[in-house]
Amino acid sequence: MDSSVIIEALGTAGPPGRYRWDPLSRDGSTLTAACELAPDGTAAFDATATADRPGGAWVIWHVDLLDRDGFIIGSLARESPVDGDWRKFVLPMPRPRARYRAQARATFDASLWPSLERLKLYASLARPVR
Repeated sequence: MDSSVIIEALGTAGPPGRYRWDPLSRDGSTLTAACELAPDGTAAFDATATADRPGGAWVIWHVDLLDRDGFIIGSLARESPVDGDWRKFVLPMPRPRARYRAQARATFDASLWPSLERLKLYASLARPVR
C-alpha cells in the first residue's frame, strides 16, 4: 500500500471514552466512524461507508491511542482478525449509492486508560484494479 493514499484523522472526544471522526471522503466515497472505549480495555468500533460506484472498500489499517501530548501509546486490536491482521477493519462496498455498516469489538491495554486522550485512525479507499 502506497502510504501517500492513507488518510490520517484524529478522533474528536465526546463524553469519556467516546470518539468520532468527521466524515472522510475520497474518490466519491465517504466513511464515517466512531469508537467507544471502556476503562476495562474493551472497545466498540462502528463505521458507515457509502460510494458512488461499486467495487471498492474502505480499509482502516489501524486505530492508535494517543496521550495528551499526541504520542502513540497503543492500538486497538480486533477480536476477529481481518486477513490475519488484528488491527485492520474493512468495509466493502459492492453496490453504488448503498450504505454499508461495519461494527467490531476490539481491545486495548486497560492500563493505558488514565493516559488516553485521543484516537487516530489510518484509512484508505481501495478500488479494484481494472
